[in-house]
Amino acid sequence: MAQVDYDIVGEELEKQELDAPNGVPPAHVYEQLLTIYLLQNDLTGAKFLWKRIPSSTKNATPELALIWEVGQNLWQRDLPAVYAALKQEWSPNVKDIMKVVHDHVRQRAVDLVARAYTSISAEDFAQLVGMSVDDAVIAAKGHGWGYDEPTRMILPVPQAPQPHTPTPSEEQLRRLADYVSFLEN
Repeated sequence: MAQVDYDIVGEELEKQELDAPNGVPPAHVYEQLLTIYLLQNDLTGAKFLWKRIPSSTKNATPELALIWEVGQNLWQRDLPAVYAALKQEWSPNVKDIMKVVHDHVRQRAVDLVARAYTSISAEDFAQLVGMSVDDAVIAAKGHGWGYDEPTRMILPVPQAPQPHTPTPSEEQLRRLADYVSFLEN
């Protein structure tokens, strides 16, 4: 199965919205674009899209409100509510995208735990990743993390730091200043 580039799909949907007669595309365009904004974690874009969707389209397409419920919960950083909202039976228009949204939300939560915690209770981790406690422990072990059975604590292994871009040296800054000065004169 080919990997879908949702950034390109999102750009095409935005173009369809702009090119639509009277600026109002079919409801499925709004549904897919809203889900792609959630996938991209572009909550501001999702919010503005929600505001510009005509009320008549919102009323005629109840799934839009369900998608937006996911967005509102993401906005409020209420991960248990996000996972609950994602458990909908989605239409074929958005089903695949919402599955990827679910996976990305879970991966962002795992990454956050890896960066922010040295230990976390299995119950708290399970809530953050939207899994049962047993499944969350298995997932943590799958990431190479420790698990202390008596205390029921998950022990994340810190992620390797991201490559750091070196700061410019004084010599580089001086040459840049000379170049900018040359361009201005």
